[in-house]
Amino acid sequence: MSKPVIAVVDDQSFICDMVSRILKDDYEVHTFTRGESMLKYMETRDVDLFLLDYDMPEKTGYECLLGIRSSKLNKAKPTVFLTAETNQRMREEMIGRGADDYLVKPLDAIKLRECIKKHLLALRRDDGHA
Repeated sequence: MSKPVIAVVDDQSFICDMVSRILKDDYEVHTFTRGESMLKYMETRDVDLFLLDYDMPEKTGYECLLGIRSSKLNKAKPTVFLTAETNQRMREEMIGRGADDYLVKPLDAIKLRECIKKHLLALRRDDGHA
C-alpha cells in the first residue's frame, strides 16, 4: 500500500526540510518553496493533504488555498496552515475561508503528526474507506 501524499509549501527551505524529516517515515512528502510550483504539481497529482505557510512572497498561502479549492482533483483535500501568526482572529479567518486547520510555528512534531492523522482519517471516512 502506498503512503499518503503530503504537499508542503513554505518559502523557508529549512521549514520544508524539518517537516519532511518529521513525516518521511509515514508519508510521501513533496516540498515546495513557492506556491506556484506546488499548484503546478497538484494539477496532475492526487495529494492527500496540504500544509501551507500563510505568509509567502509571490503567492500567499491563502492564494494557494484558493487554487487547491478550485482544483478538480484536490478541491476537497485537507489543507492546514503553518504560520508564525498566533492571532486568534487570523485563525478564525483562515478556517472561515476554507482551511481545515491551523498550526503555529515553531512546529511541534507531535501536534503536526496528530493533526495530519486526524484529517487523513476524516478524509478516508468521507470517502467511505474507514
